[in-house]
Amino acid sequence: MNPRPNVVDAAMTTQTIARTDIRRALTWGATLAVLWVAVAIFRPTSTFHLAPFLIAAAPSVLLVLDEGAATDRASVLRVGAISLVLAVGAALVLLAVGAMDGPVFEVFPSPIVEAFTLAAIGAVSGVGFGWWRTR
Repeated sequence: MNPRPNVVDAAMTTQTIARTDIRRALTWGATLAVLWVAVAIFRPTSTFHLAPFLIAAAPSVLLVLDEGAATDRASVLRVGAISLVLAVGAALVLLAVGAMDGPVFEVFPSPIVEAFTLAAIGAVSGVGFGWWRTR
């Protein structure tokens, strides 16, 4: 029995539960971003083409695949946007330290354009998959 029937415990609200799931998914995205930056700093002439795609797509996908997650479309979109920022931020860090000297696909004029494009495609793919799973 709740001694205060008109007071909602913050630990039991849907928003709090969803935030925990979001943090868990974003932790994976941040881990991938740190890993990409670390490896690229040690190998600046190598190009890790799919890293920005994975950083931007994986958290949204992991969020909806988590069995205990209380997932809605707004949460998927929020995670996708934050993941895109993570991927772009990691690419900007690599550009600033001069670790984006590797080859690029022929359709891209520079490594930073390639990273931004693949990050955007990854974010759209991850959010699209998430929205499809939450219908």
